[in-house]
Amino acid sequence: YAYGAVIGIGGIFGYIGRGSKESLVFGLFFGMIICWCGLRMKDRGPGVRGYPFAIALLMSSCLFLLSARHVQRTSKVWPIGVVAVMSLAMALRFASHYTIYGDMYEYGI
Repeated sequence: YAYGAVIGIGGIFGYIGRGSKESLVFGLFFGMIICWCGLRMKDRGPGVRGYPFAIALLMSSCLFLLSARHVQRTSKVWPIGVVAVMSLAMALRFASHYTIYGDMYEYGI
């Protein structure tokens, strides 16, 4: 939940600080999806095995790519560089959890 909340709050601060509607929309979108995945990961029942991890992996990877491209273009490390590093760390965490528990092989991905 913390990662999704940081992304959502960062989008709100980006809108307040610079007036960036793009930051608000993407921050809230990615934050809500990642928080929703966190809720679903808690319910690790038979029907909820792999898709929350796959969606969270996709969202954090996309967020890493978008923020890393922005850092490369603007050379600003704060705050978007921190978001890039945090997103990469979370993508690696979701990927390792996804493969360790066999979800990737179970679904034939």
